[in-house]
Amino acid sequence: MPQDFKDAQTAQEWDRDTVWYNPTRPEQLDLLLTLLADHVQPGATLIDLGFGSGQVEKLLFERIPTVKVIGVDHSPAMMSLARERLQPYQDRLQMIEHDLRDLPHLPVPAAQASAIISVQALHHLTDSEMQVAYRAIHDLLAPGGLFLLLDRIHVNQPALYPAYQRFWRWLDQKLDSKQATHEGLDYNAHLKTLHDRDDIPLAPERHLELMRDAGMQAVCLHLSGVRALFAATRS
Repeated sequence: MPQDFKDAQTAQEWDRDTVWYNPTRPEQLDLLLTLLADHVQPGATLIDLGFGSGQVEKLLFERIPTVKVIGVDHSPAMMSLARERLQPYQDRLQMIEHDLRDLPHLPVPAAQASAIISVQALHHLTDSEMQVAYRAIHDLLAPGGLFLLLDRIHVNQPALYPAYQRFWRWLDQKLDSKQATHEGLDYNAHLKTLHDRDDIPLAPERHLELMRDAGMQAVCLHLSGVRALFAATRS
């Protein structure tokens, strides 16, 4: 059954542990925050698409003291967790309940965002929905604005799935995580796991193609198994 993030219990369970099945998340988040800290100017506003329970925002506000954030999410349950977690920073946070499948109608001025980020949220969108999302992201960015996507990607080489499994077992041993089991012991099990969670990840090449088609320059900066960090800019 797909995860219902509007359900309060589901939201709380997700919020309790984001690393157990995604052990490289802290490293990739640290890189994302470093890139943002180098890019945004004092007092700048950025948009977080799918900001969930506010875990990333807490790190953002601690790392970049003057930054302001517009957090967008479709789940009131997740936003309630974020409101509680980010109470000390409420003067720097605006929260908007909105479906990520309808970003062209997000009530935010166009071409104003210094940066836009999305962490582990857009992989629920279909290919055609991602095309719409990337065009909207391009239009929301100010010229020279930075877009950072940290998300799940598709395993598009089934014959190499055993190599993925060996990699995950190596990570699990080093970081005391459970990614190998979580991802599925073979490729068919992996696909079923994605289907059951309503995950529709795209291959990294497809992400780059869609970003460039939307008018952005784009690159994949960091890839670890099925998690990748992309950077793009509106030129």
